[in-house]
Amino acid sequence: QSGHIAAVGYDMFLKLMETSVAELKGEPTLEALDPEINIPLSAFLPETYMPDIDQRLTAYRRLARLTDPKGIAEFKAEMTDRFGELPQEGANLLMKIMLRVLAVKAGVKRLDLGERQLVLYFSPEHQQNPMALIDLATRQPERISFTTGDAMKVVLSAASPTALLAQAKNILKEIAQNVNPGAP
Repeated sequence: QSGHIAAVGYDMFLKLMETSVAELKGEPTLEALDPEINIPLSAFLPETYMPDIDQRLTAYRRLARLTDPKGIAEFKAEMTDRFGELPQEGANLLMKIMLRVLAVKAGVKRLDLGERQLVLYFSPEHQQNPMALIDLATRQPERISFTTGDAMKVVLSAASPTALLAQAKNILKEIAQNVNPGAP
């Protein structure tokens, strides 16, 4: 069995085992949500900031495993302490990770951030209270509309890329609080 762990990695092995045990018990299994985040900004850790490729790969692996905003803040503090102030691309990467974390909590499977608009595609099986989306849209009809059965379009007021990201973050937080109250 140790060969299986080496082949797929420990985290993936545990997930596969949990899924297999749940299936054997006849329990329903819910695939983990891995949202696609599309933002119109460069988001990466530049080689000039972190020259060692192994360190960059380790950092990317850590970022991929983050599941809460506190972990992102801790990662940023560590990077700033070790390598200095994050360049804009690095800050964009952390915001993209933040959007991914919040998208999971909101039940969003895809996020498209464009010029003054945000389009969210939802995963119905990852929402405890989907009617909250309709309530949110009826409270703000000038800003929020539905484009298809599982997509919500939000008009944003900000003009700068940083402000657009901040607005998208706040919208995801609001959706998560209403659609999945008590979500981790």
